[in-house]
Amino acid sequence: MLIIKAITKLPKLTMDFDVLCRVFIIAFLIIAANSSSVFANNVSQPISKNESVNTLNEGLTYALNNSSFKYIKEVANLYKSRELTPIWSNGYSYNNNAHALYNAISNARKLGLNPKDYDLEIIKYFLETTIDDPAILGKSDVTFTHAYVKLAKHINASSVSFDLVDEYALFEDDLFLSEYTKNTTVATAPQANNNRYQNQDPYTRLLNAIETYRELNDDFEPIILQKKSLSIGDISPEVIKAKNKLFQLGDYQNTDTLTPNYDEALALSVSKFQLRHGLDADGVLGKRTAREINKTLKSRRIQLEVNLHRAKQISELGESRYILVNVPEYKLYVIENGKTIYQTRVVVGKKKNKTPVLTSEITELVLNPYWNIPTSITKNEIIPKLQENPEYLSNNNMKIISKINNKNTFIDPSFVDWENIDPENAPIRIRQDPGKKNALGRVKFMFPNNYSVYLHDTPSRSLFSQNYRAFSHGCVRVEHPFEFAKVLLSASTDWTDEKFDYFANRDKTKVVKLENPIPIHITYMTAWADELGVINFRPDIYKRDSQIANNLYNTAQ
Repeated sequence: MLIIKAITKLPKLTMDFDVLCRVFIIAFLIIAANSSSVFANNVSQPISKNESVNTLNEGLTYALNNSSFKYIKEVANLYKSRELTPIWSNGYSYNNNAHALYNAISNARKLGLNPKDYDLEIIKYFLETTIDDPAILGKSDVTFTHAYVKLAKHINASSVSFDLVDEYALFEDDLFLSEYTKNTTVATAPQANNNRYQNQDPYTRLLNAIETYRELNDDFEPIILQKKSLSIGDISPEVIKAKNKLFQLGDYQNTDTLTPNYDEALALSVSKFQLRHGLDADGVLGKRTAREINKTLKSRRIQLEVNLHRAKQISELGESRYILVNVPEYKLYVIENGKTIYQTRVVVGKKKNKTPVLTSEITELVLNPYWNIPTSITKNEIIPKLQENPEYLSNNNMKIISKINNKNTFIDPSFVDWENIDPENAPIRIRQDPGKKNALGRVKFMFPNNYSVYLHDTPSRSLFSQNYRAFSHGCVRVEHPFEFAKVLLSASTDWTDEKFDYFANRDKTKVVKLENPIPIHITYMTAWADELGVINFRPDIYKRDSQIANNLYNTAQ
């Protein structure tokens, strides 16, 4: 792991590189002739015909005065605190701190950061080049310091856990840091953050998973099935490939990796792998399972790293009790003091009706709710069914309501021209009454949000048995809503399980206000390590990982 111990003491900074800084990065590596800007010159050229830099102190001054770095004020303060003496060299050669910074930036992907964002190539150039020009040393020192400050900003802002500070103690005893920070109030002290991660929070577990996958050898032949699947009793050279890959991943723990026999030990290992990847755990090596096994370790490491920031956000939740819905996993958890006390399957939104990532609080439960059908569903689903079957509304306990004189009035469906109606502009809406056929089931769980989504029961029970469960219009359907509701009400003195069952099984609507609203976090984790340290992967059903991976590996932010 990497982290700069002293960086955690720096104040949170909010500025980012602007376009000029990016131009500088490119120009710094190009031979330019007779430019008057210090950062547009080739690093080995004199600064200007009209400028004279004879000492490193003067080189630092010129670099600070002519830099277009966004964080130049913070950088200048560091040099001011040490009376314009260099940080990264002795005036002749770069010190160990300079090389440590380069190594830290080189490994920034371990922390979900892009090394390109911290002038890695420029720093590498300086370290590999012998320079005795004080002007150039001034430029390099300022460049190193700016990269340091920017990395500190990103670490403090969002990306890095403070439990790693002891593993990279750059500048631990450096004078300039203590001078700079002694009068600075830091928003989050490292010691306070250390306590948060002592119990293997999701972020720390994911960092450990990344390290595990970095140590694995990716030299494997892909499994190529010659038939639909392989199972117990089959003999195939592909079995040897599967044993070796699963042995490397830790799913197969038998020492026999050379025989082509598909035995019970391999079937059990395949089942373990399938569970970790959200597949049917049948122990059969089919095409989908083979495709997951064949994915390169590099792609898996990227998937793990893409999820670091998401895991960090979960780890930083301050609540002792909260609800976590992980969309790609199709699971809901109730977490108490960092441990799962309840979990159940869920159905989430389709690709075109994505369940949003959000944070809110469940404030109430509604037993036997009405369903006020959204206009889009009325237009795209209800009206076409009405055109085929005029009795569709009555068969499904649905009614048409219109507001007349500020009062809700029921409208006879036969009075509506369903062939020509525009539901988006018509002054009517369709509502489904409580009951067994109600699409929201017997209970819904309400929390304020800008997406009009909520958790709810459903009469469509068969979908929960499927591995792929992205079928809803955006709301989250809960497999065992009564159990979940009773967990939420367990602290209430007014609601026993028997009382809940009584009101839930009537057709009368009842609102149950929670005495203490419970935080809910809907997240999107496609890779994580669970509380037992088991590393899990899920498909990126909404294709959200690719943009993050592109930013992390291909573009500078």
